[in-house]
Amino acid sequence: MYIAPMFPVKATAELTGLTPETLRAWERRHAAVVPHRDEAGRRLYDAAMVDRLCHLHRLTARGHPIRDLAALDSAALERLAAESRDTGYGGLDALPGRMLDAIADYRIDEFDRDLSVSIATLPVTVLVSRVVSPLLREVGVRWADGRLAIAQERLVSSLLRARLMSVLTQQPGAARPRVLFATLPGEPHELGLLGAALHAHEAGASVLYLGTGLPAEELATVAGRLDAAAVAVSSIDPGQAIPAVAELRALDAALAAHVPVWLGGANARYLAEAVGSVRMQAVVDPAALTGLIRRRAAARRPSR
Repeated sequence: MYIAPMFPVKATAELTGLTPETLRAWERRHAAVVPHRDEAGRRLYDAAMVDRLCHLHRLTARGHPIRDLAALDSAALERLAAESRDTGYGGLDALPGRMLDAIADYRIDEFDRDLSVSIATLPVTVLVSRVVSPLLREVGVRWADGRLAIAQERLVSSLLRARLMSVLTQQPGAARPRVLFATLPGEPHELGLLGAALHAHEAGASVLYLGTGLPAEELATVAGRLDAAAVAVSSIDPGQAIPAVAELRALDAALAAHVPVWLGGANARYLAEAVGSVRMQAVVDPAALTGLIRRRAAARRPSR
């Protein structure tokens, strides 16, 4: 007989990103959820409550008062979350171009201010899809047609990395599935990897970002010592595709059998096919990455 998992206060706080104090306040003042109780009177939360609390947390972070949200059912919260993602960000279309204009004129403080405000005010999905990804595409266009010098491109990379890493180091959670993010030796391009790590963070993973140029054996060692739920590897440079196949075969041999490898970047599909391991999967869609992380999280939750 299947018994649905129940989560105590500490685990629920880890899964939702809320503090135990906030959970208690939302329950007592707003009846946002009504937890179950065990024989000793301790509060327990089922999976539907955890999902609801995640929605409430994200919506309050976007400025919606909890007093207005608490009375809404799950369907209404999902609709509001979708509306928040799709509307209210009309001014963003011009932002990446304006930021690169600032870099072209060496107005670094202006670029950094716009980036910092975006990170502080936008949901991660909007930040990546409407600011970071268009910015990276425009960097490539301007570099190709000579409007952006190599030094200016590196300024963009340096500033983006510094600010985006500040997001990835927030709210680490031991109860969340740990996912390692890295590139292999010879692959210095990491901005796409950072974008994928941001999506994973938003989906509920505990992101361990290892950066560029990590040999396969070391990656497998770290994954084993830290009990990683998955390893994510990005490969973009066409010239590195063949060396990457050898590295990935070494990773496949060294990694624990239960740990999947998710491949991203322009070379992902080629590498997955060339290596031919059942554990290696090309993941080029943020929605697919989100789904994989949520399934890993569900598989690691305790049952009763």
